[in-house]
Amino acid sequence: MNIPEEFGSYLLLKKLSEDALGETFRAAKVGARGLEQVSLLRVLNGKGIDGNKLWQKMSNGTAIQAALRSPNIGNGVDVGRVRNQPYVAYDYISGKNLATILAQTERRMSPIPTDHALLIAERVALALAVAAESRVGDQRVLHGCVVPHLVMVSNEGEARLLGFELGAGLREVGGVGDPDLAAYLSPEAVAGAPVAKADDCWSLGAILFELLTGERMRHNPPEGYSARVDQTVLAHDGSPIPGPVADLIKKSLEPREQRIADAGTWHKAISKLMSDGHFSPTTFNLAFFMHNLFRDDIEKENQELAAEMKLDLRPAASAATVAIPIVAAATSAAAGSAAPARAAGAAVPLAAQPASSAKKTNPMIFVAAAVVLLALLGGGAWFMMRGRPATPAATPATAVPAPVPAPGPAQPAMTQEQIQAQIDQLVQAQIQASESKLKTQYDDRLKLLQKQLEDTRKPGAPSPSPSSSATQESPEPEPRAAARPVEPVPTPAAPAPAPAQTQPAVPEPAPVRQAPVESVPAPAPAPAAPRVQVGDLVRPGPGVQTPKLLRLPQPTYPAAARRLNKAATVDVRVLVDERGKVLETEAPGIRAGYGFDEAAVDVARRATYNPASKDGVRVKMWTVLRVAFKP
Repeated sequence: MNIPEEFGSYLLLKKLSEDALGETFRAAKVGARGLEQVSLLRVLNGKGIDGNKLWQKMSNGTAIQAALRSPNIGNGVDVGRVRNQPYVAYDYISGKNLATILAQTERRMSPIPTDHALLIAERVALALAVAAESRVGDQRVLHGCVVPHLVMVSNEGEARLLGFELGAGLREVGGVGDPDLAAYLSPEAVAGAPVAKADDCWSLGAILFELLTGERMRHNPPEGYSARVDQTVLAHDGSPIPGPVADLIKKSLEPREQRIADAGTWHKAISKLMSDGHFSPTTFNLAFFMHNLFRDDIEKENQELAAEMKLDLRPAASAATVAIPIVAAATSAAAGSAAPARAAGAAVPLAAQPASSAKKTNPMIFVAAAVVLLALLGGGAWFMMRGRPATPAATPATAVPAPVPAPGPAQPAMTQEQIQAQIDQLVQAQIQASESKLKTQYDDRLKLLQKQLEDTRKPGAPSPSPSSSATQESPEPEPRAAARPVEPVPTPAAPAPAPAQTQPAVPEPAPVRQAPVESVPAPAPAPAAPRVQVGDLVRPGPGVQTPKLLRLPQPTYPAAARRLNKAATVDVRVLVDERGKVLETEAPGIRAGYGFDEAAVDVARRATYNPASKDGVRVKMWTVLRVAFKP
C-alpha cells in the first residue's frame, strides 16, 4: 500500500467517492500505539462551495454531534478545517451512500425491491424525527439538506443519515445549486429560504420516489407532481406504486403549507402503512441485497481494512525506540559497527518512510539474533576442540575441563546465566515482531535451542568426578588455571584400547557440539502441526477463553418506544477482535421493533471487551451481547 497522505491530524487511507459536496475518504487517527480510530471523513470541497463561508456556518457542529446519538444517525467524532477546507468525520461505516447504490442498481439493472426502499426511507425519517426532538441551545436540530449522498447504508443493512452539522450552512452559502443535490431539496430550500421543519419531508418523498421507481423527481414536472407519481411504475416489478405509498409521496411534494408538517409525522405515516400493508422489510434482507450488489467491493474492502490494521503507523520516533535496541543487540555481535550506523538514521519522517519498512527488517533481526545465540551455544564446544588436534578420541571427562582455562575471558559467555540472558533477549525481540508467521517459526526454534541447552548439560554432569563437576559449575576460572600443570593429556591415550571398547559413549558429545548448526532447518516441519496465531478466528473449545465484556456504553432508548412505554431485551452477536474491539454485529432471532434492534446494534458496536484467547494467544471470536431496555 502507498504511504497515506496526511490531512490535518488524519491519514487518508483511501478515497471512497467524490460528488457535488466534495470527497469522502477512509481515514485514520494515529497515536502512540499506531492506528487508533478509522473514520469516514467528508471533506467539503465540492465545486461552488465556499469553504470559508461554510466553515463560519458550522460553528456549532461539535455541539450538534454531541447532542445526536441514535442508531440511524452517523456518529460524529470531529468537525474541523484544513487549508480552508471544512470537514466532518464520523465513525467508519462499511457500506455505500445512497447515491452510489442508486447508480449501481442502474448499471446492474437490479432495481431496489419495495421492502428495501420503504425500510431505508423509514430509517432516514426516524433519524430526522429523533434529531428534531434534540436541542442545541434553544434550537431544535433540523437537517435542511437531506440528499442520497448523505445517507449511508451499511453492509449489515443499517441506514444512517449524515450531515446535520452542515445542512443549514450549505443552503445559506449556496452550496446546493448543483442539479445532483437540488433535485432532492424542496423548492424553498433551492430558493435559499431559511430551514423549516417541512423541508425534510419534501426530501423524504423525493428519495422514496426514486428508490421505488429508479427515476429522479424533477422540480415542477409539466404534468404535476401527483400525476407524475400516478404515471410511474415500480422499477422492481413494473406494477403501479401501492396506493398508500403513492399518497405519502404526493403529500410530501405539496407546497410547504399543505405538506406533511414534520419528519415525526412523516415517520408515523410510513410506519403505519408498513405495518398495515403487505410489506416485510428487514435489515437482514437489505444486507443480503447489498452483498449481492457490491460483492466484489465488500470483499476488497475487508481485505483493505485487514491490511490497514496491520500497518505500523506509529510516529517514527516511537518506532525507532522499539527497533534500535533489537538491531544493536543482534547485529553488533555479528557486524561490528553496522548497528550504530542504522540506529543513527532510524528516525525517518512518516511521509518519507514506507509503512512496512519496520516489518521488512524484522526477519534479519531474528536471523542475526539466532546466529549469535547459536554461536554462543557452539562456542564452548569449539573452544574445547581448539588446541587438541592430537587427541580426537579423548573421553568427555578429559575433554571438558582441560581446555576451559585456555580461552580465559571467553568462559563467562558459557555460563548458564548469560545463555539464559540470550534466550530472554530472543524472546523479547520475538514479542516485538509483528509477523505472526515468523513468530511461529521462531517459537519452534527457541524451544529447540532450549532443549539443546539442556542436552549440553546432561553429558557433562555424570561424566566428571564430583570434584571436577564442582569445578565446572564454578563461574570462577582461577582454580582451573591452578590445575592446568596437572593436565596429562597423553596419559589417557596410552590405554587407548580400553576406551575403544567403551567408545559407543564417545560419539554422543559430537552430535551435541554440531547440533546447533544442523538444527537450523529443523523448524521446517513445524507448520505441519496447526498452531493458533494472533488474530485467528476461533470457536469455543479446549484452551479457549471467551471474550469478557469490559465496557458497555449506555444504550440510547428509542424515542418511539419511550413514547409508547415499551421495553425489550435484544441479543446481538458480536465479532470481537484480538484487541477487544467489535468488528461485526448481527441481530439474530425475532426483531423487537420500535427501534430496539437498531439501538442494541449501535451500543454493541461501541462495546469493548477483554479479547478471547486460545492457548494464551489473543484471537477473534463471536459472542452474544444481551442489551436490556427498560423505561
